[in-house]
Amino acid sequence: MLNSLFITATDTGVGKTTVSAAICKLLKEKGVNVAYFKPAETGCQPIPQDAYTISKITGQPLEEVVIYTFENPVAPYTATVLEGKEIDIQKIIKHYKYLKTKYDFVIVEGAGGLLVPIKKNYTYLNLIEDLNIPVLIVSRASLGTINHTALTIRALEGKQIVGIVMNGFSGEDISEETNPQIIQEMTGVKVLAKCKKSQQPVEECYSKLMDFVKTFV
Repeated sequence: MLNSLFITATDTGVGKTTVSAAICKLLKEKGVNVAYFKPAETGCQPIPQDAYTISKITGQPLEEVVIYTFENPVAPYTATVLEGKEIDIQKIIKHYKYLKTKYDFVIVEGAGGLLVPIKKNYTYLNLIEDLNIPVLIVSRASLGTINHTALTIRALEGKQIVGIVMNGFSGEDISEETNPQIIQEMTGVKVLAKCKKSQQPVEECYSKLMDFVKTFV
C-alpha cells in the first residue's frame, strides 16, 4: 500500500507545490497523519514559502518540513556554491526515515526536475533511488509537454511511477486536447488528473485528485 510519494516535475514552476498541498489537504481531511518534506528550498526571502504554506496544512513545525534553506533562487547545489553552505545527503535520508516512523504518509517534494543537482554529482534522481520511493510526475498541459514528460519518464526507468498530473490547462492551446492521450499512449503511464489554470490552484488540484487519493486511503 502506498505510504510515501516523491513529487517531481518536468520543469520548475509547473505546480509541484500546488499538487503537494492538494494531496496533503486531502489526506489530512481523511484523517491520515501526513508529513510534507522539502529537503532543500531556495529563493527564501527569508521564509521558505513552500515549506511554510504546506506546514499550515499538515500542522508540522517548519524545521521538520525543510532542513536546508537558501536565499538565492537557483538549484540547491548552485545555492551552496554561492552561499558557502553544504548539503549532507545522509542527513536528508535520515530525516526521511524519521518522518516515516512518525507519520502514516510522507510526501517529499523535489526542486525543479529530476536532474537538478543537490550536490555536484548528486541529483534528485539519485535521491529518489536512495529513498526507494514511488514517484508522481507533474507536467505542463501546453505545447512541448510531450517531450518533457517522455524524457522525465525515460529518466525514471526502473522506478515506480504512480502517474502524471497535468497542470495549467487554459483551453487556449489546441495541443492541450491531445497531449494527455498521446503521453499515455507513448509511455504507458496514466494521466491521473488534468488541472485547469485557476486563481485558486490548490482547490482546483484538490478537486481533481480526489479519485487518486481514494485509491490508497
